[in-house]
Amino acid sequence: MGLPELLFIGALTLGCVFARLNSRQPSGYTPHRIVGGADVPPGEHVPYQVSLQYKARAGQMHFCGGSIVAPNRILTAAHCCQGLNVSRMSVVAGIRGLNERGSRSQVLTYTIHPKYQELVTSDLAVLSIDPALKLNNVSITSIEYQSKKKEFVGGGVPVTLTGWGLRLPVPFPFLDEVNYPNVLQRMSYHTISNTECKNAGMESVTDTEICARGPFRGACSGDSGGPLVMQTENGPRQVGIVSYGLVVCGLYISPDVYTRVSTFSEWIGSQLES
Repeated sequence: MGLPELLFIGALTLGCVFARLNSRQPSGYTPHRIVGGADVPPGEHVPYQVSLQYKARAGQMHFCGGSIVAPNRILTAAHCCQGLNVSRMSVVAGIRGLNERGSRSQVLTYTIHPKYQELVTSDLAVLSIDPALKLNNVSITSIEYQSKKKEFVGGGVPVTLTGWGLRLPVPFPFLDEVNYPNVLQRMSYHTISNTECKNAGMESVTDTEICARGPFRGACSGDSGGPLVMQTENGPRQVGIVSYGLVVCGLYISPDVYTRVSTFSEWIGSQLES
């Protein structure tokens, strides 16, 4: 029996029963990262991407992704923040590798959307950071998250996900160097309609969420909070925030679920003004 068949059986026996959040939470939580991605090439930048890091005994640990929406504001997932000690949280911008110095800012506060329910809805938060990032439009810049018409992204739209994510459908013991790359990963696939998403096992998905799916690719632990981006005539625009999926990552039968940014653009804007 080949690897695809084994993974398919694993998804049926585990994934259809248990959902998993896509975060690498500190203090022993399961990590999640991109499956089926490739290294961002040397010298190339994903300038809106940041690494959320938590100060542990062993040092600073990457646990989630995020995106720059203003020099002093970061957009991420609510489940990346809930219950964490803000004084131990920081963000690093302008990096390709997690071993790079980049530009580090302390997280001062995080605001979780008031209607957030884990694995249900409104999985987003805005971080306030200090010092504010120095945007240079090369290695560090903000990403557009609003569309003039509040466009509802349906199925069949090409999208790109970036993150420092697990490259395999499940983590293998003692293979952290393979499981968890230090280099930023990038992967492209397509959105699917919410009806398709429900039929593929995500029965509780709502219009506040957006789904995407591709063969042996997708979000996994450590990717949570990171940006799902589509290209427009005016440049990249963030349409989703990595939220959750099934236990086994990156199988075609298992869509990834993202917070639909357009639904919450006004709330995000209000956090930038506060």
